[in-house]
Amino acid sequence: MTGGATEAAVGKRGPAPAPTALKLLRGERHLTRINEDEPQPREALPEPPQDLDAEVAEVWRETVRELAVMRIAYACDAPSLRAYCEAVVVHRKASRLVAQSAILVKGANGGWVRNPALQIQRDSAQTIRAFAQEFGLTPSARSSIKATEAAGGGAADNPFAGTG
Repeated sequence: MTGGATEAAVGKRGPAPAPTALKLLRGERHLTRINEDEPQPREALPEPPQDLDAEVAEVWRETVRELAVMRIAYACDAPSLRAYCEAVVVHRKASRLVAQSAILVKGANGGWVRNPALQIQRDSAQTIRAFAQEFGLTPSARSSIKATEAAGGGAADNPFAGTG
């Protein structure tokens, strides 16, 4: 097997590479780590799907507003954004169920079992965290981004400033 075939069979190793724009915002100085041919999304805000329920649509509007302020809202991210917003709503609903009931509930055999809403709450929290990290919506994701550059400043730190 070649290296590529092996990689395809077992999957890629290590963390996913950061997008070039994010690397530049983080102050990447090694030009060999910059992908000059990275596809660029068109500059348009993601449109909410018509079939969103009201609670998901509210999360969508709030999230797109924040992503737009950070200048990282793109139309091509709509499916991932939808999954994030739906996970937020599922987490809220599961949290309400947990708050209104007990952590342990009677199982099918009459014994005590963990409330199934806890697993739904945990699964949706993991989904939220994964998408939030991708969108730069967590403190750790933002900690490595320089806000002045994200807002369009900091050209002196950009090795590609003025080249295109």
